[in-house]
Amino acid sequence: MVTKTLTYENGKILEWKWASDHKLIPSPFFTSTFFVDGILIDAGPPAGVNDFKKFIRSLLKDTRIKLCAITHTHEDHCGGAFMLKQEFNIPIYAPKGAIGPLKEDYTYPQYRQITWGEKRRSVQAQELPETITSISETYQFEVFPMPGHASEQIALIEKGQEWVFAADAIQPKYKMLFGASSDIQEDMAIIYSSIKKLYKYTSNMEDLKIFLSGPGVYEGREFIKQKLEEIEDLHKKVHQFYNEESNRYDDEEKILRKVLKRLFKRETAVGRLTDGDLSIMNLIRSLLEWPLNNS
Repeated sequence: MVTKTLTYENGKILEWKWASDHKLIPSPFFTSTFFVDGILIDAGPPAGVNDFKKFIRSLLKDTRIKLCAITHTHEDHCGGAFMLKQEFNIPIYAPKGAIGPLKEDYTYPQYRQITWGEKRRSVQAQELPETITSISETYQFEVFPMPGHASEQIALIEKGQEWVFAADAIQPKYKMLFGASSDIQEDMAIIYSSIKKLYKYTSNMEDLKIFLSGPGVYEGREFIKQKLEEIEDLHKKVHQFYNEESNRYDDEEKILRKVLKRLFKRETAVGRLTDGDLSIMNLIRSLLEWPLNNS
């Protein structure tokens, strides 16, 4: 395993990062838990539970933990939730759509077991209220729905500080998507809509900081604008290339392969290793399912 602890905003925000060091993973693929004034945001992966427990114990030497807010049910964000409740009696909160799934143990495909651990263990969570108050009452976090990566995905926004904890709701670069036969079904149209709503909501925030799980912190609304423009550009190109290739070929799969080649040259190794569950082709299909006049 690989762990890192980072601080932001003069020590007000703590980020704990975890990645597997499995020999089949060429470079660390991190997920993050954030800690702000008694509030944990997400709970790491199942494989990182023992390391996460050490991190929690180190926190409890100097402070109390009021609760853990889960942003969505993917195993790299809620894998340690059962341990928080069982070992430390820390209340777990989650979006309404996550409560039911979190009640059950869950096993996912082997490629994700290699990355995050064998299974997600069940935990009883309470529904997140509209706002969360930090332990000293210094910070108020608004629960902001951002579906697309997961239907129940939320971000936490501290308006006064201009902080957004977006977990996986935004990606630094859109080059692959979950889909095909995966239990995770991402939707680019919904992702775009969520990001656009966030952009509008943060219109008066001049010093905005966006904290993502793994990639870290991005500064300014310009980052959100860039993501919108990136998706818009991909959306237009996919439809354009698809129409052009449709004039040359009748076979749907061949047309899609030609579109992929024009945009990205070739499918990624990840796409092949996951048997298409996480792939460029899923990104292309999702963009094609989204009508061009709706962006």
